[in-house]
Amino acid sequence: MGYVAWVLNLSAAQQRLESLATVASSRANNTFHEAAGVLKTVAASNLAPCTPESIDEMRLLTINTFSVKSIGYVEEDIYACSSWGAVGHRVTPWKEDFITSDGVRVSLGVQARIVPAKPMMALQYAAFNVLIDPEQFLQVMVEDDVHLLVGTAAGHLVGASRPGAERFMSRVHFGSDSALEDGYLYTLVHSGDWVAIAAVSRQELLQGLIRREMLLLPIGGLLAGMLVLLIIRRARKRLSPLAELELAVRNREFIVHYQPIVDMSDGACVGAEALVRWRRPDGSLVPPDSFIPLAEQSGLILPITDQVIDNVMQELGPLLVKDRSLHVAINLAAADVSSGRFLPWLEATRRQADVWPSQIWLEVTERGFLKIDAARSTINRARELGYLAAIDDFGTGFSSLQHVQKLPLDVLKIDKSFVDAIDPCSEAGSVTEHIIEMAKSLRLRLVAEGVETEAQLDYLRGHGVQFGQGWLFARPMPASKFLGFVQEHAVVVAPVDHALECS
Repeated sequence: MGYVAWVLNLSAAQQRLESLATVASSRANNTFHEAAGVLKTVAASNLAPCTPESIDEMRLLTINTFSVKSIGYVEEDIYACSSWGAVGHRVTPWKEDFITSDGVRVSLGVQARIVPAKPMMALQYAAFNVLIDPEQFLQVMVEDDVHLLVGTAAGHLVGASRPGAERFMSRVHFGSDSALEDGYLYTLVHSGDWVAIAAVSRQELLQGLIRREMLLLPIGGLLAGMLVLLIIRRARKRLSPLAELELAVRNREFIVHYQPIVDMSDGACVGAEALVRWRRPDGSLVPPDSFIPLAEQSGLILPITDQVIDNVMQELGPLLVKDRSLHVAINLAAADVSSGRFLPWLEATRRQADVWPSQIWLEVTERGFLKIDAARSTINRARELGYLAAIDDFGTGFSSLQHVQKLPLDVLKIDKSFVDAIDPCSEAGSVTEHIIEMAKSLRLRLVAEGVETEAQLDYLRGHGVQFGQGWLFARPMPASKFLGFVQEHAVVVAPVDHALECS
């Protein structure tokens, strides 16, 4: 926390100095260009120099320009007139310190030619000149602990807020734009032909550090104590991944997100795939890939499936009853399919929610068909009850065609890997086309997974794929957001004869 206090204090001081130097350099640049603009205006005047009309013009420009103190006209070393009136005496030319890119000659620290006063800055263009008070460049609110000076980009000092600040002008030629050196933190900012430097001493920085440490050190002590307690608590309650998963099942920590399935012909939402998520007590979400394999190995996938079914019926039941054209796809694990033990629970919760069996798609990956006879028996029983069966991630296993031919299926889902590889000129595109044609010949509904681009959508739509899901349409979302998505992408359906449906 001591280090954090120093970093925060240094950062705050740098921001303060940079802000001050930026304002000062910008003001210097604006002040100079304002005066130079007046100088060029009077030089371009159509009036003859030093006539009453010309003097009146110079006087008005002086009065109306805050940065200009006086305007004069010098011809062949004769100071003919100024905004004060006619003069007419010989003068010594001012020494030029530098010339700007647009031809304005600048002299620093000169004396006024009419009434001697404090040193001024003179700008000369053609035979005209204007005088500027250098303090105009420092009309910035400066705190007592800050050194501020303004100079030219060539390193000429114009003005300083405090005596002794002149030493920082060397930073124009040497050193970085911001640094902590020689007992000072300084920041240098350029603006056109001008530069401003703001600096604060290390002593002032240390005073600010003490104030921050008084605030942060007690917080650091509190955080350290909390961290120690947390480490002790986690060490005492450390769980294995399997123990954590068992505890999550007992605490019903599994929730469902829904990825919309849309009709690719018109973009209407026709349903959703229910995707399980593990929400820890701290609110963080664990992706399925991190716990599904362990759940399948341990047998905990069975109660997780039950929780998914419960959540789906509670969250989407009213929507499915209201719109019978919608469906929801529920993923089943290999243990679910081989045992069929999920069916009684699904039937009970579905009847209680008054959802039709035809509104439930049961999705099974190829791993779920390893025990082909048991899987066929479960799928047949489910279809006899009115559910639809879908093979998920089709094409990623070694026996996909065998499964499609031997199992009673209603829907085939094209795996995302084939959708990602869609290219009419590639072999992957050819494989995808063969999968589509095979599904059509078997009279299966087609759903493309992982649709992410318009090109993929056009290809699939052109080849007669009815439905799609993927980030192009929507990402998986909680039930509350999915309900809003359905309203925005409603399906227009004809009235349904309820007498023809069984519940």
